[in-house]
Amino acid sequence: MERRIAITGRGVTLPFANNTPDNVKTMMDNLYRGVSSVENVAPRLEFLKDYYSQLGSLFPEDYKFNAERIGIHPKEVKRLGPSVKYSFEAGNDAIVQSGFLNGIRDEERERVGIIIGHGLCGIVEVEEQYRRLLKDGISKVNLNLCLKALPDSSPGFMSIHYGLHGPNFSVSTACASSDTAIRLGGSSIRSGEIDIAVCGGTVESAAAMIYASFGQMGANSGRKDDPKRASRPYDRDRDGFVIGEGAGMIVLEEMEHAKARGATIYGELLGWCGNSDANHVTAPRLDAEYISRAMKGAMKMAKVNPEQIAYINSHGTSTPNNDGVETLGIKKAFGDSAYKIPISSTKSMIGHTLSSCGVLGLIVALESARLGLAHQTLNLGDHPDTDESYHKNQKGWEKFLPCDLDYIREGPRKLDSKIVMASAFGFLGHNESLIIGV
Repeated sequence: MERRIAITGRGVTLPFANNTPDNVKTMMDNLYRGVSSVENVAPRLEFLKDYYSQLGSLFPEDYKFNAERIGIHPKEVKRLGPSVKYSFEAGNDAIVQSGFLNGIRDEERERVGIIIGHGLCGIVEVEEQYRRLLKDGISKVNLNLCLKALPDSSPGFMSIHYGLHGPNFSVSTACASSDTAIRLGGSSIRSGEIDIAVCGGTVESAAAMIYASFGQMGANSGRKDDPKRASRPYDRDRDGFVIGEGAGMIVLEEMEHAKARGATIYGELLGWCGNSDANHVTAPRLDAEYISRAMKGAMKMAKVNPEQIAYINSHGTSTPNNDGVETLGIKKAFGDSAYKIPISSTKSMIGHTLSSCGVLGLIVALESARLGLAHQTLNLGDHPDTDESYHKNQKGWEKFLPCDLDYIREGPRKLDSKIVMASAFGFLGHNESLIIGV
């Protein structure tokens, strides 16, 4: 018998949803109300003072890691960088909600894995310690730098803290990282290697090198005087993404294992598929062939047809080429049904959270299915990108591909079915699609 996979816990921490009694509910409430956490962050990030892109969805300066709630000793906190703190916040919520640690036996701890998608882990601390190196010399570099910069820091520290002896590791597939982590967690449960997987992704972004690297590509939005309207996926006037940060974590669990212990089951991971464009370092294939194949592959595993998908939480970055390519991929995967499926991009309100964007989209899709309600794509309004002549002589548009699907311009929108899709795509051609049902 095929091992089914339940979702028994979920947690997030975001600039507009942190240190609340229920961060997932807070996030959804904000999304339904069309609240954007995007701001001009140059006043507190000196390096952005004269830069063309000054926008971010970043944690407030007074953000405090709630170590006491999680049970982490203050001395241990000094070893944790922002990415690890965010993953702990979201992961602890998911683990506590799941309740699988209650009464767990020693031998069962080997059957719990932790897989977390990471991007530029430790970049904030690397920059800080480099400044210290230049100013005070090598002997003044903080001894915790290596721990904060290790790509496997989040799953490693969480494994130690919770006493979980199953496989723990990080994965990095750029902006698809957290969905890759979920796919690997699901595969490990289905194969019988483990019974439970704590999966997700995390990212820290308040670093000059992150802004500079994306900025030099021209990937960032330059709407520094209109921050709330800067992230505008599928809109004809989109000019780049807004950098975000935060974490999302879910607990996957073999269905019968979850039922046997009386766990609350929030949804079921039905199918997944990951592949590669094998095409370009930053640009997707303009024919969207492998994006569409990822979506088709996820539906095939889930044993559902396009007409059964009630909603898609899209990658929708607000960049000139990617939104059109993703739209084409949806059309190729869903055929005529593509025009009937409500779609929205969470990035329109929280920016692009890079290595954690996939899991955050999945959690939003899960909650949308549970609540029967999907949020709008903010800032799309009356100007979806459907007129090729509008871009005549504009730079940055490699090929015009119309954005002419149902992106939920005004929301929230009621949903008719309980099967939904979430997708994420990353630099170097990584494509991931996931399907869940409730």
